[in-house]
Amino acid sequence: MITAIAVLSVAAGVFLAAAVVFACLYFREKGKSAAGEQYAEGVKISGGVRYSKDAAVFDRGGANISLQKGDFLLEKGKTYVAEKGGALLAGKYTVLAASREDAPIKLRIGGIVRDFAHGDTLVLADGEEICAVSRTAILR
Repeated sequence: MITAIAVLSVAAGVFLAAAVVFACLYFREKGKSAAGEQYAEGVKISGGVRYSKDAAVFDRGGANISLQKGDFLLEKGKTYVAEKGGALLAGKYTVLAASREDAPIKLRIGGIVRDFAHGDTLVLADGEEICAVSRTAILR
């Protein structure tokens, strides 16, 4: 009788441990998918830093300026800070024009104003400030 109770207790303990492990795995994966839905396709968040593949920036020879889910809109004259857990994450972005103008996009990054063309690549470090100087731009 005591042996049967001991075996049953061990089996219940193993079942409970397995249930806890599966619950942890489930909630971790659920958290990844919920966080990933707010970013564009092909975007991976690792340690609070954004990594992405280049999306199409040209459409039929012209600029593709459609705002997609997960893109970050830089309003002209407004300063943003790239930070882990913030709205703008540190990482690699593609600079896109928000209008069909051919003029370069002037962005102030870390206090220095640089010209960017539609489709240029930009890397933002954690804590770095960025501001669209000449016109509104999109970061993809």
